[in-house]
Amino acid sequence: MKEKGQSFELADLLAKIEKDGYWADFLKVRHLEAGVLRLYPGHEDTQGPHDSDELYFIVEGSGFIEVGKEKKPVKKGTVVFVPADMPHHFFGNRDTLVVLYVFAE
Repeated sequence: MKEKGQSFELADLLAKIEKDGYWADFLKVRHLEAGVLRLYPGHEDTQGPHDSDELYFIVEGSGFIEVGKEKKPVKKGTVVFVPADMPHHFFGNRDTLVVLYVFAE
């Protein structure tokens, strides 16, 4: 069966994040999975390494990401690639950080 095109609104995606969570997947088709992450100041990003390559796009906010042993600043418009099985997490955001993520399977 052929996939249909879809569009998504950021406000709707953020509304899907559970009260005590900070991320929600919104698309999973064949070899692609996508979601949105919202990290408030002072909240901990508890994610561990994933078994798929991952791409992050910073939609709003700023802070830092640690990928392996390297720490990098991120801000609106930053794109970050994280290879499969690489430890990584966001930290140090002083405002709300909103991130689009895409997994390649």
